[in-house]
Amino acid sequence: MTDVVNEPTNPPELARLGLPRVLGTDSRCTLADGRDVRVVQLNNAATTPPFERTVREVQEFLGCYGALHRGAGPRARATVEAVERAVRRIRSFIGQPEDNALLFTANTSAAINALARLLSLDTDDVVLTSEIEHTSNNLPWRYNTPARVLDVRANDAGTLDLDHLDQLFAEHLGRVRLLAVTGASNLTGFCPDLSALAARCHDAGALLFVDAAQLAPHRRIDMASAGVDALAFSAHKVYAPFGLGVLSLPRTVLDRRPVDPGGGSIDMIADTGAVVWAPPAERHQTGTWNATGILGLGASCATILDAGWNLLEGVERDLVARAASALSDIPGVRLTVPAASYRADDRIGTFPFVVDGLHHALVAAALEHEYGIEVRAGTICNHRLVRRWVGADDAEQARVEAAIAGGDRLASYGIVRASLACHSTTDDIDRLADALRSLATHGPAARYRAAPEHETYEPA
Repeated sequence: MTDVVNEPTNPPELARLGLPRVLGTDSRCTLADGRDVRVVQLNNAATTPPFERTVREVQEFLGCYGALHRGAGPRARATVEAVERAVRRIRSFIGQPEDNALLFTANTSAAINALARLLSLDTDDVVLTSEIEHTSNNLPWRYNTPARVLDVRANDAGTLDLDHLDQLFAEHLGRVRLLAVTGASNLTGFCPDLSALAARCHDAGALLFVDAAQLAPHRRIDMASAGVDALAFSAHKVYAPFGLGVLSLPRTVLDRRPVDPGGGSIDMIADTGAVVWAPPAERHQTGTWNATGILGLGASCATILDAGWNLLEGVERDLVARAASALSDIPGVRLTVPAASYRADDRIGTFPFVVDGLHHALVAAALEHEYGIEVRAGTICNHRLVRRWVGADDAEQARVEAAIAGGDRLASYGIVRASLACHSTTDDIDRLADALRSLATHGPAARYRAAPEHETYEPA
C-alpha cells in the first residue's frame, strides 16, 4: 500500500451523527493492483488519528509558546496558562479525586513503571494482576518491585474470574497492596466493573490501579465515583499526538524522594549535597514538561467531553454489535472471543480472529496491500491468552521460543485484531467482512515473501 493522501473531511456517516472530526478519516491509498481506495483504519487500539480540533489548538500554541516554569514574560505566562488549562481538562476527563496528583510521562508503560517504583513495595507485599493484562501492566510489577505478583484467572473470552480474585484476597489477607487491572482489554475488549473491583480492594486494604490505555477513548471515566485510586493512559490512544503518558495517583504516594530526580525536583541543594525537595506534587515532575503533548491531550479530552459520552458510547455500542455479527458469520474465519460475549458483556470494539490455513501476519499483509485495511497481527502483548486460543502445548511453546530467539519472529503463533474508534463506520466493517470472506475462500491474490525481522510479509 503506497501513496497515502489525507483529506480533511469526515465520511458522511460520521458527519450525520455529529461526531468529532478526525484528521485523515478519508485518507486514500493506491493498492498493489493500482486501485485507489479509502483507507479503512482498524488498528485504533494501537493508535488513533488526532482530532482536527486537537491539531488546530496545537498549531495555534506552537506560534506563541515560551518557557514553561523556567522564566517570565508574556509568552512564558501564556504557556503556563495554556498548560494549566489543559491539566484541568485532563483532570475533568478522568474525574480525578481531589487528593490525587497528575504526573506526565512518555506513555502508559512509563507511567506504570513509575508507579511501581514509587509505591516502595517489599518482598512481603502482594500485587495482583490478571491473565488479560497487557504486557505493560505485567512486567513493571515483576521487574520494578520485589513484591510477589499473582494473576487473577480469566476464561477463554477474557472475562475475569471474580471468585478467584476473592480467593486470592482471602489467601493473602493483609498483604495485598495493589490490584493492577486493565480498564478495557486491548485484546478482548472486556471492561471489568471498576466500582466492584474498587470495593473489593478497599475492603482488603489495597489500592486499585487501572491501566486505562484502552478504556479512556471508549468509556466515561470517573475515578472519584468508581473508587479508582490510580490510573494511567496515553495521549496517542485518545486522538492526540504521540509522546505523552498520564499517571493519576494519590498525593500521599508522592511524599518521598523522587525515583527520577533532576531539574525541578528540588528547591535548594547545599554544598554538602543536602537537598530541600520541592513540594511532593512537584518534585516528581522533573525536567521540562512536554507542554505541547499536554496541550494536545487537553484538547482531545475537551473534544470528547463536548461531544458527550452518551453519543460516543451509543454509536460505538451499535458498531460493536454490527461487527460481532458480521465477523462471526464468515466461513473459515473464527472470532477467538465469541460474538455472544460482545452481547453479554461490556466490551469495547476490539475483535481478535484467525483465518483458517493462513498465517496471521500474512492475513494482515493481504488486508493492507490488497484491500487498504489496517489491522494488527501477532500476540498483541498478551502471549498467554493467545497461546490458549491457538492451543500451543509445552513442546510447541519451546519450539516457538527457540525459533524467535534465533531471529524468526514469524515463528510465533498469533491472531489478527481489528479495533474500532469513534471515526469507524459501518462501511469499514462491511469492507473488512468482504475482504475476509474473499481471503478465507480464495487466499491472497498477490504473492508475498516473509520478512521475519519485521514480523510481517511483504509483496514479492
